[in-house]
Amino acid sequence: MQTQTTHLLKWQKRFNTEASCSNYLIKLRWPDGFVCPKCNHNHGYYNSRRVIFECANCQKQTSVICGTIFQDSKLPLLKWFWAIYYVSSDKGGISALGLSKLISVSWKSAFGLLRKIRKAMGDRDSIYSLGGTVGLDDTYLGGKKTGKRGRGADGKASVLIAC
Repeated sequence: MQTQTTHLLKWQKRFNTEASCSNYLIKLRWPDGFVCPKCNHNHGYYNSRRVIFECANCQKQTSVICGTIFQDSKLPLLKWFWAIYYVSSDKGGISALGLSKLISVSWKSAFGLLRKIRKAMGDRDSIYSLGGTVGLDDTYLGGKKTGKRGRGADGKASVLIAC
């Protein structure tokens, strides 16, 4: 799936505060306004300090991060959004140590962020399946070595690609 490229300066302007990040999530989660997950009532009260909605009908409190990869995290949304930017914009992949330095968190926190972000990206890609005419190709990776070449060569890993 081809996505839009976002440049660093645009990202900085768009997500520069905790409130801008939570407002973005609110618009994504409830584009037509708040709807209670318990009773489907469409009116609620927003508590910006706690970043929760309370249903006017059943009084159920719902956080904007409930049911997302941000749930149960003590890190601010701003650090999450920056981690997502760095993970999605780095072609070669980013290490936990590199991410920890960029967003000023411990290596352990950065490692957890990376695991959750990569899993979410993998889950997103798994909903797409190939259809129509599918092209297949295979190759062997492992560098030049003496001996047999091509199929059956020692020390080579086979790779199959479908598109």
